[in-house]
Amino acid sequence: MKFRFPIVIIDEDFRSENASGLGIRALAAAIEKEGMEILGVTSYGDLSQFAQQQSRASAFILSIDDEEFTPGPELDPALLKVRAFIEEIRFKNAEIPIYLYGETRTSRHIPNDILRELHGFIHTFEDTPEFVARHIIREVKAYLDSLAPPFFRALLDYAQDGSYSWHCPGHSGGVAFLKSPVGQMFHQFFGENMLRADVCNSVDELGQLLDHSGPVAAAEKNAARIFNADHCFFVTNGTSTSNKMVWHANVVGIIGPIPLDEFKPESIRRRIEANPFARAAKNKKPRILTITQSTYDGVVYNVEMLKQTLNNSIDTLHFDEAWLPHAAFHEFYKDMHAIGKDRPRPKEAIIFATHSTHKLLAGLSQASQIIVQESETRKLDRHIFNEAYLMHT
Repeated sequence: MKFRFPIVIIDEDFRSENASGLGIRALAAAIEKEGMEILGVTSYGDLSQFAQQQSRASAFILSIDDEEFTPGPELDPALLKVRAFIEEIRFKNAEIPIYLYGETRTSRHIPNDILRELHGFIHTFEDTPEFVARHIIREVKAYLDSLAPPFFRALLDYAQDGSYSWHCPGHSGGVAFLKSPVGQMFHQFFGENMLRADVCNSVDELGQLLDHSGPVAAAEKNAARIFNADHCFFVTNGTSTSNKMVWHANVVGIIGPIPLDEFKPESIRRRIEANPFARAAKNKKPRILTITQSTYDGVVYNVEMLKQTLNNSIDTLHFDEAWLPHAAFHEFYKDMHAIGKDRPRPKEAIIFATHSTHKLLAGLSQASQIIVQESETRKLDRHIFNEAYLMHT
């Protein structure tokens, strides 16, 4: 499948009949001849709004001419505009190719902080447009090839391969819907790609969800990296099911919201002694503490404070973060979610967090994930955990 990611050229002379305009249009024509789409504009407009286009573009070519520079020791307004634009782009996208296009003498004016963010400086008329176009397209293809995460990449390959579907689901890649008028409506509404990609876990090319192999395993490993966790398990249902998996593997219980004093080991021991069943246990160390983080009314706990207060008095900490998976990506929530970057591991307790990816992340309906952080002294037994995973998948 060919995706639409045009190369954006910003040059005030893009439609002019001067030498600069002829040069940039020749480059644009050479790129289009290679099969890439060009979007040419003559000004930056609103920088922040224009920079939002980075998600739709495959590269930016920014033109700057020697005539645009004004004499004086201060950094030229033209360069300030280029710098501001590049900063806006890089704030959103660190990898998209950015090129400056100008005369060779122009390159002498470019400060290092701008040069560092570029994939190259294109010297006007120094090389043929065809060669420069091929160079840019090579970088564009490398960028586009890097975008798809592991499972989606494998799914694209599978859908594009034209393989017949002989497994469940029974609509066989959408073919069943073509046999009735209402099915035709359904097929046209969702589209063929969606239905061809609706496959079961018996497709070898996509890996196995149940034993976490192949592209599924690569995708879970990638998600664990993104969420700063040691493990991640994708779940084909919401966090209600994810929670059951964690409880099944660790024994059951859910509580919250809770005053801080209730997390002190002595408070937990008092509650154990007050319970006629719990006080008779030989091992009175609680197996798992499950906390709703955040609650429906917005209560969130400082996880680092809880870990210090609990002082390794619990084997496993489980945070039901159905409504909080976004917290890992904003400094406002620092320490207010289960597992974060550059935060210390617990000495003994393994930490689980369950996320409803269909609530505040862009997952399809009824999807969730379980992320795990191992302690300094204990590792997750993946085999035992996967038994619980299989029970609910």
